[in-house]
Amino acid sequence: MTGAINYDLVVIGLGAFGSAASYWAARRGVRTLGLERFNLGHGRGASEDHSRIIRRAYAAPEYVRFIDAAFETWREVEEESGEQLVFRTGGLDFFPEGCEDKPEPYEQALAEEGAAFEKLGFDEIASRWPAWRVPEGIRALFQAEAGLVAASRANSAHRRLATARGADLKENSEVRSIERVGEGFTVSTATDTYECGALVIAADAWMNGMLAPLGVRLNLRIRQEQVAYFDPLDPAAFEPERFPVWIWHSDPHAYGIPSFGLPGPKVGLHGAGPDVTGDSRSFEPDPAYAAKVQDFVREHLPAADGPTLEIRTCLYTLTPDMDLVLDLVPGCKSASLSIGTAHGFKFASAIGRSLVELALDGHSSWKLPRFSAERPSLLIT
Repeated sequence: MTGAINYDLVVIGLGAFGSAASYWAARRGVRTLGLERFNLGHGRGASEDHSRIIRRAYAAPEYVRFIDAAFETWREVEEESGEQLVFRTGGLDFFPEGCEDKPEPYEQALAEEGAAFEKLGFDEIASRWPAWRVPEGIRALFQAEAGLVAASRANSAHRRLATARGADLKENSEVRSIERVGEGFTVSTATDTYECGALVIAADAWMNGMLAPLGVRLNLRIRQEQVAYFDPLDPAAFEPERFPVWIWHSDPHAYGIPSFGLPGPKVGLHGAGPDVTGDSRSFEPDPAYAAKVQDFVREHLPAADGPTLEIRTCLYTLTPDMDLVLDLVPGCKSASLSIGTAHGFKFASAIGRSLVELALDGHSSWKLPRFSAERPSLLIT
């Protein structure tokens, strides 16, 4: 064990949120260390793939507002990296008859925040996107600003820019211990010990292991999910210029992204997989899960019903109410944490900036009651 190495800020976990936090910290000129237990860009967590949805359509105005910060931070990262990361495709939210979700809260939240949207029925959907086969009683919202973020490219851009600004990012560096020392922390791996004044914890499925030394435990559920890429019968119908991102509000929700990264659209289910842990998860696709996705495609997107190009597994780390966590660690004035609860990637750069503000300044404009780490359903006492 070497002597302790000093940093202003240590970031634990270099997935989407941790990579973004490392960039925004380095951009502030603070001495920043990022520690990743696996290799950089690994596929064991929640944030690596060709694409993730970005959308304004939420049933709560806090999220609609937060998207303003998301688009702004992504724009700044694009400018510095010289790489396009956000692609506008438009977005559809489908509300079939009998579904638990209703369109009215989404309409109200969008209208409250001045976000334009269209209400569509069967005829408009069939006319504008002939690839869809939907029931006649369906209702839908279209929001033109929605699209996709090039997920793995965005993570890589954050890390590349962080390194260029002086951050030290270390892969295969599992954190073995965290201790509070005065107003700061000591963080140890198998080979080194680091001292820092502030801490960002972005450990996702491994979050509770990192919080335990700080006396905190959250009520989190971890599930293994999967998405499928299809070789479409009509490839032109699913190009990003012609086909929007979409969410089908059923139980479980289905969602999809036009062709991007692979020559065919991506389709998945939301919350249909088994409970796992970060270490027990499998990388093997579940055939029964894949069959449910195939059935949805066959029924509603027959033009995409070709051979499966690839199936990818990932982890969902979920809060009981499905709201984000973006807050100070309970009981700590200079440690922050965030959980994306399976819909946070769109906010990743804004969350990274907010995590740094919380850890270094003790406050952020996005420290909201809705995102509190101490809400009753989440904090285990």
